[in-house]
Amino acid sequence: MSTGLETLASIDAAMHDVRKEIENLDKGIQFTNDQLSQLSEEESTRFRELAKARLDVMTQGAILEDLDRTDRQVQSLLSERSVTLDDLQKQIEESSRLQSELEKTRQAQQERVHDVLARIDTAHAKTQARLANDPAHQTQLEVAKRADDVARHAEKKAEQADQDRVEKGQDYEGDPLFMYLWRRNYGTPEYSAGTLIRFLDDWVAALIKFRKARPNFAMLHEIPKRLKVHAREVRAKADQEFAKLRELEEIASKEDGTPELQKELEKEQAAANDADQAIDNAEKHFSELLKKKSEFAGGADRYSRQCLELFVHHFQREPLEQLIREAEQTRSVDDDLIVEQISQLRSHQEKLQSELSDRRSLHLRHLKRLEDLEEVRREFKRHRFDDNRSDFPNSNMIGAMLGEFLRGMANSGQLWNTIERSHRRRRVNSDPTFGSGGFGHRSGGTWNIPLPPQVGGPPQHNAPPHSGGGFRTGGGF
Repeated sequence: MSTGLETLASIDAAMHDVRKEIENLDKGIQFTNDQLSQLSEEESTRFRELAKARLDVMTQGAILEDLDRTDRQVQSLLSERSVTLDDLQKQIEESSRLQSELEKTRQAQQERVHDVLARIDTAHAKTQARLANDPAHQTQLEVAKRADDVARHAEKKAEQADQDRVEKGQDYEGDPLFMYLWRRNYGTPEYSAGTLIRFLDDWVAALIKFRKARPNFAMLHEIPKRLKVHAREVRAKADQEFAKLRELEEIASKEDGTPELQKELEKEQAAANDADQAIDNAEKHFSELLKKKSEFAGGADRYSRQCLELFVHHFQREPLEQLIREAEQTRSVDDDLIVEQISQLRSHQEKLQSELSDRRSLHLRHLKRLEDLEEVRREFKRHRFDDNRSDFPNSNMIGAMLGEFLRGMANSGQLWNTIERSHRRRRVNSDPTFGSGGFGHRSGGTWNIPLPPQVGGPPQHNAPPHSGGGFRTGGGF
C-alpha cells in the first residue's frame, strides 16, 4: 500500500527516468551529428587532394578556393550554432532548477493544506460525537429519514407508473384508428365535427369499442402525472426536514470552529493551486526548450540545415563529380586510393544517417511519453489524489503499469485508469456518512469538505471513501 504522496513520488521518479533517457538520446544524436560533420570535412579534404593531383593550376585554384570558402562559411555557422546551443542549455538548466524549487514550494504548501484538513476532520469528529448524544439532532435525523423514505417510495411509484404507461400503452398507440379518435378528443366535450364526419367517427368508435377502451388509456396517462405531482410534494417536505437537520449540524459545527477552518482551507488550497499553475507553466516552458534542443541534436536547427545545404550544393557540383569519374579511368594508384576513401566516407555517412533517423524517431517517442506522463501527474493533482486521505492499496500494480508505460507497452490512458481504480479515500476521525451525510442528498451532507477548484480543472469535492474520480482518457490524452 502507498499513500498519495508516495504514489506521486513514483510518478515523479518515472518522469525523471524519461527525462534522463531524452538527455542521453540528445547526447547520442549530437555525437552522430558531430561524426557526420567530421566526415563532411574529411570528404572536403579528399576532394582537395584529388583536385591537386588531377587538375591544372588554374582549374585547381578555382576549386580549392571554392572549397575553402565553403569551409569558412560552415565554420562560421557552427560557431554561431555553438553559442546558441550553450545559451539554450543554460535555459534548460535554469528551468530544471526552477521546477525543483516550485515542487518544494508546492510540497510545503500541500502540507499546510493537509494540516487544515486534519484539523477540520478532528473538528467534525468532535461535533459528530456530541450530536450522537443530542436528542434534538437524533429526533430530527429520524424525522428526516422517514420523510426521505416516503419521498423515495413516491418517486419509485411514479417511475413505475411511467414505465407502465409506456409498456401498456403500446397496444393502444399501435392502433391507428384508436389514436385517430384519441387525437380528435372523441368522447369528450372538446370533440367537434360536422354531421358526416361525426357519423363516420361514431361508426369507427363502435367498430373498435373506443368508448370502453378510452378510460383505460386515459388513466395510463393520468396516473403517472398525479403520482409525479405527489412525489414532488413529498420530496419538497423531505428537503425541508433535511434542511432542518443540516441547520442543526451546521450550528453545532460553528461551535467547534469549522467555518473558520473552512475559510483557512480555501486560502491554503488557493495558494496550492497557484503553485500548481506555476509548475504547469514551468513544465510547458521546459518542454518547449527540450524540443528546441532536440532540433539541435537532430541537426534540424537552421545552422545545421544551412551547413548541410552548403555541403550538398558543393559536393554535387559537376567539377567534383567529374574529378571522381576521371580518376576512376586512370591507372594512378593515388587517384584510386582517394576515390576509394571518398566512397567509404559516403558509405559511412549513409550508415550514420540511418542511425540518426532511428534515434530521432526514438527521441520523439520519448518526448511524447514525457508529455503524457506530465498530463497523468497533472490529473493526479487535479483529483487531489496526493492529499492525506488518499491510499493506493494496489501500489504494486501501479508500479508495474508505470514500468509497462516506460517500456512503451502501455499508454497513458491505461496508466491513469490503473491509478484511478486503485485509489481509495481513507477515513481518519470523522464519518462523512454521519447524520445528513448518509442521505445521498444532491446538496451533500454537512461533513463533506468542498475544496476550491484546481486551476485548469473541474470543481473538486471531497468524495466519500472508496470513490474515484471521473477522468477518462481512452487510448491516450
